Amino acid sequence: MCIFASMKKRTFLLLVSLLTLLSCSQKKLPNYPATDDGITRMRLDSAAFYMAKHKTRNAMCQLKAAEKHLFTVTEDSLKFNTYYRIAQLNAQNGAYKLALEYFNHAARHSNGNKRSHRLTDIYIGKASVFNQMGQRDSALLYVKKAESFKPRIRKDQERHIEEVRKRIEKRQILSVSPEKDIEIVQVQDRYEVAVAQRKALQLQLYIAYLAILLILLTVGIVIWFRRRMHQQLLVYRRQQEETEQNIQLTLRRKNATIDEMKAEIDSKLNELEQLRQQVHIHSGDNKTADSIEQIKLGIDTLYMILKGGNISQMGKREQQALNAIMPNFDYDLAYILNNPRYAFTPKETFYYIMEHNGMTDEQKADAFCCTSQAIRSIKSRMKKKMEKPQEETVEAGIDLEAENSIAL
Repeated sequence: MCIFASMKKRTFLLLVSLLTLLSCSQKKLPNYPATDDGITRMRLDSAAFYMAKHKTRNAMCQLKAAEKHLFTVTEDSLKFNTYYRIAQLNAQNGAYKLALEYFNHAARHSNGNKRSHRLTDIYIGKASVFNQMGQRDSALLYVKKAESFKPRIRKDQERHIEEVRKRIEKRQILSVSPEKDIEIVQVQDRYEVAVAQRKALQLQLYIAYLAILLILLTVGIVIWFRRRMHQQLLVYRRQQEETEQNIQLTLRRKNATIDEMKAEIDSKLNELEQLRQQVHIHSGDNKTADSIEQIKLGIDTLYMILKGGNISQMGKREQQALNAIMPNFDYDLAYILNNPRYAFTPKETFYYIMEHNGMTDEQKADAFCCTSQAIRSIKSRMKKKMEKPQEETVEAGIDLEAENSIAL
């Protein structure tokens, strides 16, 4: 019989345990959305849980964590509850100045349908704090403010008002350990320091990320810029080669006048100059080829000579450029000008070209900016230079004939 009774008891306990587990499994946990409002509500519930277990330190940490999200929280009720509970904890633990400060924060968010209830709670809390601080007049003032909301307040609030009034009248102060004041303040200070350090580390991390991003961006821009400059330089050099080829073809073209050549070459070089200005690279890389500049100088010099321009300042450089392009215009004339036997000076070269093209002495004098006497002097020197090689040639022929006769 005893065995049967014990089996019944065990079966009953097992059924009770199963029912308990089923009831626990059917309880729904609170659903907090992943927003600042949801996180704040979760922190407030956690703080209430710790307060029920008299774990003040943990409750304050949860409330301070909730306070961190209040800047982006949209519900005034959450802001009010957070500030109000922090104020209550500070008041209960003797941190009266902090309590008054947080009561003021809570008062700024006491709007809504329950404004009278919220303000009543704040005034009751302030009255209690001022009574604890020994400021009875201020405490009575806030008691009267709380009573002004009657009869719109709750019964429990009316009861709290009476309790606070009695403590004020009896000059009764609740005993609070001095260590609690220091402890609760230290908890908040440590939490705020930890939050500040975390924010500082986050800021340093963001700055490091930003610096890395800027470095990568700078490297990318430099690489892109150098590549673009390289491509532009290749385009410029290709265009330069094409321009030089076109100029050479222009020089080789028969029956082309000096005016046509100069106009066409100036046009080609103008296009090349515009492209060079668009290429923002080192001046040494986009410099016009020496051969093109030499041709340009020779054409300009010849054009100036044939058009009777001022050539008094032209010298050896212009002579060399002129001698380089002259074979494309008149091969026989170029042969004489480049003949090392004559060794013409720049002025003599320019004079001979003028003489070859039938220009008068007056035109020559105007071009050289000198007198007719100077022109005759140049003409005399050139005549001697050109006659001397002929005499040497005749003498060489006579000597050769004499040697041949002696040999015979």
